[in-house]
Amino acid sequence: MPLVKLYANLRQAAGTKEISVPGRNLRAVVYALIEQFPALGKILLENGQVRRHVIITVNGQTIVDLDMPVTEQDQIAIFPPIAGG
Repeated sequence: MPLVKLYANLRQAAGTKEISVPGRNLRAVVYALIEQFPALGKILLENGQVRRHVIITVNGQTIVDLDMPVTEQDQIAIFPPIAGG
């Protein structure tokens, strides 16, 4: 299973900083993560889509295509929207 690393308030919502999550593609991993930790849904999704300012990387590369296949060796990092000025 791919390893998902969570950052900032995502860690607090899930109660963990990393977890292995099943899924053949990035979309399946994100939805399995939300199924396991429902509080993440409010942070990550808007109208069933990943929020615009959420950043997801796979092995250090920023990904926009949630249909991208992932393998058990992949490391996925999810960063929540960050406000600042």
